[in-house]
Amino acid sequence: MSGLSYLHAILHHAHMKFLTLAISILPIVSAFEWGFHQQAPPQQQVFDYQDKQLNANCDRYLCPETFACANSPIECPCPFPNSQTKCILPDKSNFVCIPKLTLEEIKGAEKGVEVRDCKWVEKAWKGQA
Repeated sequence: MSGLSYLHAILHHAHMKFLTLAISILPIVSAFEWGFHQQAPPQQQVFDYQDKQLNANCDRYLCPETFACANSPIECPCPFPNSQTKCILPDKSNFVCIPKLTLEEIKGAEKGVEVRDCKWVEKAWKGQA
């Protein structure tokens, strides 16, 4: 086989592979393009944090995460009270919200296993955890 025939055979083989690839991805590309031509669902209303703060009806301290009206920052609730525990820091100046313990963690704590609860937060705050 001459060099020119060999080159022609390689180019023909590469061309066939390209055509096979192009044909195989055509349904994917078509579906992708079809998705762009569909009408987009209506967008959800955007939460306007600034508007919520500026128009809050609170004459005391407005909690930044929950928009609750409190006497002081330390009295603010956790944003997800069903799944969070509020731990007040030892200096009583601030608090952190941590995940509530699971039943398994509570059982472990009863057996002396260290868990991440408010006692653990206090240790961590003091640099002992």
